[in-house]
Amino acid sequence: MGSDTLVKAIFLDFDGTIIDSSKDLANSINFMLKSLGLKTFEIDLIRSWIGGGATKLVQKALNEAGGEFSDEALQIFLSHYEKNLINQTYLYDGVKDTLLELKKDYILTLITNKPYKFVNPILKHFDLDIFEIVLGGDSLEYKKPHPYPLEYCMDKLNLKPDEVVMVGDSFNDIEAAKNAGVKSILVTYGFDEEIDADYKINNFKDIKKCLK
Repeated sequence: MGSDTLVKAIFLDFDGTIIDSSKDLANSINFMLKSLGLKTFEIDLIRSWIGGGATKLVQKALNEAGGEFSDEALQIFLSHYEKNLINQTYLYDGVKDTLLELKKDYILTLITNKPYKFVNPILKHFDLDIFEIVLGGDSLEYKKPHPYPLEYCMDKLNLKPDEVVMVGDSFNDIEAAKNAGVKSILVTYGFDEEIDADYKINNFKDIKKCLK
């Protein structure tokens, strides 16, 4: 991060960065589409829509299927997903050991656009109740790519932008970091296409190399 900068905290995205939830999300999207009499989609395509939160994911799926967004459609998706959070969701390679190691030296926060009520059950399942702050997409007035979630955490933890690095897989993560004046690390194995960031890594454990 540079010889004059001492990183104190790592802000982390969730889906596409720590967990691969694409199959469970895609199954719930397809359940919703079937329930509404609409066509369904391959998991790889739905995977490319993930990152903006539940509402945007549902809107995109309905738009692609030729349907119209409604609260009913959103609730069908949310209800199904709540009952099927961890059927096929898993941690990416090296995530748990790396997080536990980083926890010894850095403040860790989780900033996701996923609805908050889904986050803690998944964290508990993987025994990852290690974050100083956990924010869902509905925890604050704004979500990524708006800088406010990052600014909120910095304020709560008394941190300056140059003491923080944001780790994520999507435009929303990297843009939020830029908007907040925070350095960014892009994980290239996640859900989004490759985008510009301060650092890029192919494996989660390589975060440690970027912090030196």
